[in-house]
Amino acid sequence: MQTRNTMKHARPGFSLIELTAVLVILGILMAGAAVAVPKQVKKARVKSTKTSMQVIKTQINTFMVENAGDAPTSLAQLIPDFMEPGSDEDSFERKYYYTATPGTGLAHPYELKSSGADKEFGTIDDIDVWTMKLKSNN
Repeated sequence: MQTRNTMKHARPGFSLIELTAVLVILGILMAGAAVAVPKQVKKARVKSTKTSMQVIKTQINTFMVENAGDAPTSLAQLIPDFMEPGSDEDSFERKYYYTATPGTGLAHPYELKSSGADKEFGTIDDIDVWTMKLKSNN
């Protein structure tokens, strides 16, 4: 009879081993997320920068059509008529490099670049509006 009495008063719950197993599983999942999330954030920023550069390219071309083929001297010249204030920065919170290149013999009337994730121009992760592909492995 004493066994039944003990069972009536026993509390339902989890054992220490079960709780430890759950914590270990949660730790493994969090470690995996900590590795994967920063890579996805970088990819999203690169894609967002490329998309913004395509929009800016369209706005520059519209400006050129309205101004006898002349490219703007700076991106600031496009604000507010063609671009919103602040849209001259990439997803890495750096200003785009822009320069008009009329009569220089270059293939394009202007240059538009982003310094990329490392925020330094002249490195391998720079994004150039003329050579970028919208789909990216970066």
